[in-house]
Formats: sequence, C-alpha cells, structure tokens
Amino acid sequence: MNTWKENKIICLALPATIENVLQTLVGFIDTLMISKIGLLAVTAVGVANTILNVYLALFIALGVGTSALIAQKIGAGKGKEAQTITNQSVILAILIGLFLGVISILF
Repeated sequence: MNTWKENKIICLALPATIENVLQTLVGFIDTLMISKIGLLAVTAVGVANTILNVYLALFIALGVGTSALIAQKIGAGKGKEAQTITNQSVILAILIGLFLGVISILF
C-alpha cells in the first residue's frame, strides 16, 4: 500500500476510532462517579450502559448499511435511487428509535 492510501484510510478511520474511545470513556466515567453511591447503583449503570450500547450498535449498523447502498447507487449514477434509500433509512431510523423508546419506557 502506498502512503497516500494509508493516509486516506487513517483519515477515514480516525473519527470512528475516537468516537468509540469516547463512548467507552463515558460508560467508564459514569461507573466511576456512581461508585461512590454503592454497588447497586454501579450495577444499574452497568445494565443501562449495556442497553445503550445495543441501541447504538443497531443505529451504527443501519448507518453503515445505508452508506454502502447509497455509495453504490451514486457510483452507478443513480442519484434518484440513492435519494430513495436515504429517505427510507431516515424513516426506518425514526421508527426504530420510536420502538426502542417505547420499549425502554415500558421496561
């Protein structure tokens, strides 16, 4: 691999890597702050962080899949189809968010 390609890959991967590190730090800092309250509170934060990470993974998967489909359509010169995929993915994200919100409130 040449240096240009390596730099391009690093530029694309760095923001995602930083986001993942910061997301992990948020969970760690939450647990650290709550640890002063007691073991039950730490357990509750751990469970909440696990649920949050599952929700986050669902939306990341939707975003990655949508990005790949849109890139293929744009690369093929099918801008109208790319717009349709974008609209459908936004609607799907809203529906998933509403569903997960209702589930979270109920349980």
